[in-house]
Amino acid sequence: MENKLKKQLELLKNSVLSEDFVDIAYEITEEIEGYEEAIDAVDPILLLIEQNPNIDFGSPGPLVHFVEQFFGKGYEQKLVQSIQRCPTSHTVWMLNRIINGVEGEGKIYYIDILQNVLKHPNVSNDLSSFTKDLLSLHV
Repeated sequence: MENKLKKQLELLKNSVLSEDFVDIAYEITEEIEGYEEAIDAVDPILLLIEQNPNIDFGSPGPLVHFVEQFFGKGYEQKLVQSIQRCPTSHTVWMLNRIINGVEGEGKIYYIDILQNVLKHPNVSNDLSSFTKDLLSLHV
């Protein structure tokens, strides 16, 4: 990973508790989008979301807008891995956005991943309830 990208990701991480986080995140992701290795930022961004489950990242917010540009280029699998490690309401919601945009076997696969969130050992009651609400939309 290039130094410029590392610096931007560190700035993002250090800003997560700022009142202006969403504005800062828009500036940083806009900068990163111009980097040749921009896709390398997807995993660290998902990890940031995992590590800060109670932060309001926006709806969908700059981080989601950034990572979703890599749909069909590996983003989906990175999101699945993140959810399998440590599901959060934001990553589960992101998965639901993927489910809404795919059909057939892909949809079945992602719904199965969503169902597996309920079996994760660290799922809170709130996340379990939210996940069940999302699943009810796909019955």
